[in-house]
Amino acid sequence: MKLLTISIAAYNVEKYLDKCLNSLNDDRFKNDIEVLVIDDGSHDNTGKIAKRYQQQVPETFHYIPKKNGGHGSTINKGIELATGKYFRVIDGDDWVDSDNFFKYIQKLKKLDSDMILTQHKEISPNKENIISLIEKMSDGREYSLDDDIDIQRITLHMVTIRTKLLKENNVKVTENCFYVDVEYVIWSIFLAQTVVYFRIPVYMYRVGNINQSVSKKNMLRNVKMQEIVSYKLINLYKQFISSGKLSAEKGGVIYRTVKKSVGSTIRTY
Repeated sequence: MKLLTISIAAYNVEKYLDKCLNSLNDDRFKNDIEVLVIDDGSHDNTGKIAKRYQQQVPETFHYIPKKNGGHGSTINKGIELATGKYFRVIDGDDWVDSDNFFKYIQKLKKLDSDMILTQHKEISPNKENIISLIEKMSDGREYSLDDDIDIQRITLHMVTIRTKLLKENNVKVTENCFYVDVEYVIWSIFLAQTVVYFRIPVYMYRVGNINQSVSKKNMLRNVKMQEIVSYKLINLYKQFISSGKLSAEKGGVIYRTVKKSVGSTIRTY
């Protein structure tokens, strides 16, 4: 079993995918990970690039072509095929800091927590910002998600989750829709019992691309999708509450994560 499965959401990312996959093609950790490049029906050279990595390093990289079904469908397919102890999602136009990723993998080997959180960087053409949404948690210490640990919210770029939790609970997120990563995130929060935080910026998140789904132009065009996801998040939150398994602290983290997404929809309107 590999330590970590990385599910790459890849749709028409020929300009960026080589940078993403090359950052994971590192002799220091490539034997510890499996990289599933989920090609969501691309029309460019995304598949050709992914196949090249699969041919060069077949023990690490796996090319998974599929019909277009949206970002959520790539996450669902990744969960279905994952064999690693842990699971993480990376978008095909983003990448990792290889040195920090190596440190993260070394720490991951020593853990048995349900969820691991890390910092990430927002990378724009003009600047870089380290994003930290956690203040009280000590670096490397395990906590219960029922503890008062003051997590503002959790994003896709921060989270690694135990694969078994996703599979056993048949986690599936909405397909044929943008902005669904928050569904995956709040499911992960709900299912995890223990959490560790490392103050290492691992994920490099590209911002400022006008073709991104989160650009202002595309959010205006896709506002109905934002609305669909907002209602889904609210209903999931109600479902978690009605389960009787949601503590006040964990519920607070989910609430703040949902509120940010729903607030974004309102701002778009």
